[in-house]
Amino acid sequence: MAMTAISVGRLLALMLGLRYRQVVALRRVWVLVACLWLYHTSISAILFFNEDVFVIVICIEVILCIIISTCCYSKIYFILRQQQTQVQDHVRQEEANGGGIRINITRYKETVSSALWVQTIFLFSFLPIGLSVAFVVITGLVTPSLHLAVFVTFSLVSLNSSLNPFLHFWKTREVRQAVKDTIRGFGCLR
Repeated sequence: MAMTAISVGRLLALMLGLRYRQVVALRRVWVLVACLWLYHTSISAILFFNEDVFVIVICIEVILCIIISTCCYSKIYFILRQQQTQVQDHVRQEEANGGGIRINITRYKETVSSALWVQTIFLFSFLPIGLSVAFVVITGLVTPSLHLAVFVTFSLVSLNSSLNPFLHFWKTREVRQAVKDTIRGFGCLR
């Protein structure tokens, strides 16, 4: 749910531009967070009354989150790619007219690349658990091999949480610099 909210937020920031702060106001964010908290509290309460309904709701939620995040990051990718093409055309036109406007197109590529890496890791981690649990719920089969499949796919979800910091460190220059500065602050690196 958090990854989905981040992807929707990034898409809104890209699409709304300067209007983003007006539309996505702090008060609205707090209301959304409170609603999500109440929703998940009620879903957790369902677990005590009917485990099958709980599993079905969670499966639907995971699959919806995957679809929404994938759509958001795809839209971000296409918008940034379109903007990059427009910027390159504008730069070529300015250079032909004798101007020398430098625009950091590399930054666009880094942003899109990081978003796609996060989404890819997210998909490879969460899609198998969503599909395996959905299969168990829909078919009603509970065999040792299906139980093992659910356990292994749940391990992938847990692995995702530990991969994200390394992924952000690897793909985001600012995060790498902040980590280096923090380590230097401890006196470990000089």
